Amino acid sequence: MENVRNTWKHVLAWMIITLSFSQASAATEDVDFFAEASALEFLERYNEEAQKIVNNGVHAAWNYKTNLTDHNANLSSEASLRSSAFAAKTYNESLFLRDAKLTKATKRAMKMVAGAVLIGDDIKKLTNITSRMTKIYGSGKVCSDKENNQTCLSLDPELQQLMKNSKDYEKLKWAWEEWRTAVGRKLKPLYLEYVELLNKQAKLNNYTDYGHQLRMRYESETFEEEMLSLYDELKPLYELLHSYVRRKFYNQYGPKIIKLNGPLPACILGDMWGRFWDPLFEFLQPYSSSDYNLDAKMKQQGYNVTQMFHMGEEFFTSMGLKKMPASFYDLSMLEKPSDGREVVCHPTAWDFYDGKDFRIKMCTTVTFENLQTIHHELGHIQYFMQYAHQPYQYRDGANDGFHEAIGELMSMSMTTPQHLEKVGLMKDVQYTKEDEINFLLKMSLSTVSTLPFHLVNDLWRWRAFRGEYKLEDWNDEYWKLKEQYLGVYAPVERTADDLDPPTIFHIANDYDMIRYFTRTVLQFQFLEVLCEEAGHFGPLHTCDIYGSTEAGEKLASVLSLGSSLPWQDALEKMTGGRKMSTKPLLKYFEPLKEFLMNEVCLNGDTVGWGENIQNDYCKDSVILADGPNIINNKADVSSTTGASSKPLSLYALLLALIFNVSIRINNNYRSFF
Repeated sequence: MENVRNTWKHVLAWMIITLSFSQASAATEDVDFFAEASALEFLERYNEEAQKIVNNGVHAAWNYKTNLTDHNANLSSEASLRSSAFAAKTYNESLFLRDAKLTKATKRAMKMVAGAVLIGDDIKKLTNITSRMTKIYGSGKVCSDKENNQTCLSLDPELQQLMKNSKDYEKLKWAWEEWRTAVGRKLKPLYLEYVELLNKQAKLNNYTDYGHQLRMRYESETFEEEMLSLYDELKPLYELLHSYVRRKFYNQYGPKIIKLNGPLPACILGDMWGRFWDPLFEFLQPYSSSDYNLDAKMKQQGYNVTQMFHMGEEFFTSMGLKKMPASFYDLSMLEKPSDGREVVCHPTAWDFYDGKDFRIKMCTTVTFENLQTIHHELGHIQYFMQYAHQPYQYRDGANDGFHEAIGELMSMSMTTPQHLEKVGLMKDVQYTKEDEINFLLKMSLSTVSTLPFHLVNDLWRWRAFRGEYKLEDWNDEYWKLKEQYLGVYAPVERTADDLDPPTIFHIANDYDMIRYFTRTVLQFQFLEVLCEEAGHFGPLHTCDIYGSTEAGEKLASVLSLGSSLPWQDALEKMTGGRKMSTKPLLKYFEPLKEFLMNEVCLNGDTVGWGENIQNDYCKDSVILADGPNIINNKADVSSTTGASSKPLSLYALLLALIFNVSIRINNNYRSFF
């Protein structure tokens, strides 16, 4: 009976394809209709089976990461092996169709189906290594009394709180080093073997190495060069921010620790990796006129974790987007379990591929930073729900950066003082120029500061995967890149036993990090378009898309595509252009850039570090000591110039002063929002 049913499916698919082809398409596409019918039948069967296999695997992975026991590890490994066996079977069954004359859409669908995978001992070894690395990272602790195993701190929340709140340099350095000793040294031999196996698997699929495979998820052979080119456009803004932050730390720690023309020690930047600098905002805040102590306000107003998630959900539904299913609140792990079990706390959103089960795993505490993270993770869930109707192979973001950008732009919009007033976390904000700079600096500490961080982590991986570094030099090469692009250095000596990259969740768990670089560019592109849809007037950084169903409709139309179209097509549908652009981001932060330039010049500081240092950055500028504008700055932020200029005349100085006064008068009458 099953064979008869399959035969009729085959015939029916052939009839549908034959009838659906117009004369025009038949003339432009050379298609083998019988191969097309076979491919569609294969894809239908694949989708049914894949959803079941993947659902089972996700359940096993969820159980392990929310309860790190050996029993759950074994079950997760078994599920992973079943998934690999299914992928191998699928690949072998599809081989005869891969070179067939198919329609463009069907070729894309076949390409999205699983590729070749390792088999035998190799896949067992890879699965075992993956499980062990997950446990080492998730259960990692730092103990101050190693002999008696007392005062042991987990990464989240204890160590992260220490890195966020402490200004004791020795304590920060101790925690930074001990985490890398406890986790990085254990992971090193596993990670080296892991890379070898991933490279082997990538070559089975005609990639030169695993890094090449990761980059080709962005469908471009020149992706690495494109990302470096984008960063060249953003680098001047980062270097100005770095110089401003360096001066603040110099005032805090003094010349023994901070050199005003050098890189920064990596242990002082707000978290365990120096990834996000926004925990430092109160320390870096230029003006005291605005009260951004939102953690205290949330606690005063009695916020709890469930309320925070409902608040995040309401942001999406206010735009006409989908509600969370009831099972989300029943099945998610929204707080760290109180029963003592070990879990992986790193916030992640989960799609169980059955169209109804979506969860978040997060050790949430009542802080504004966690409220922002909730909006971000709910962005992933919204994306999952919007493309849940797609076939299995298209249930993914247009690219990884798209997935990350959706929640991040919601997080960015809900952080505006305008929105915080709506929800009662800020009130009586005067919206002065000082408020504007405070806000933009705060936003830059979670966006601009991350750009080289995310770029470097994957630059290092790509170069390591393709064999540019000797194995014994991997860690040294990593820190060379960190100093070159980020302007940071390891605060303690690194040894041959150390491997620092996998001490961050994403590398230990095989998440590419270029997704966060691309998302930072894309989120501003998306924001600009959605603000236009919402009818926003005024500077981009004052836009709040909350409550705009027009913006929601635009967003949903792109999210619902999943990965059914190349990401360039999805980007064009959203923005009208097919390339990532830094222009919206730079426009958003233009007032901050002026402020940072003025601060650097007022202090006589340099911009950059090492070989990139710019000593003559401010020599052609008129500095305005009471404000953020610089008049007649002839120096290009992105380059040094040895050309000298004549001193400004008294007449020119007078014109500059009048211009500045006029700007300030205008600012007093321009609403910040």
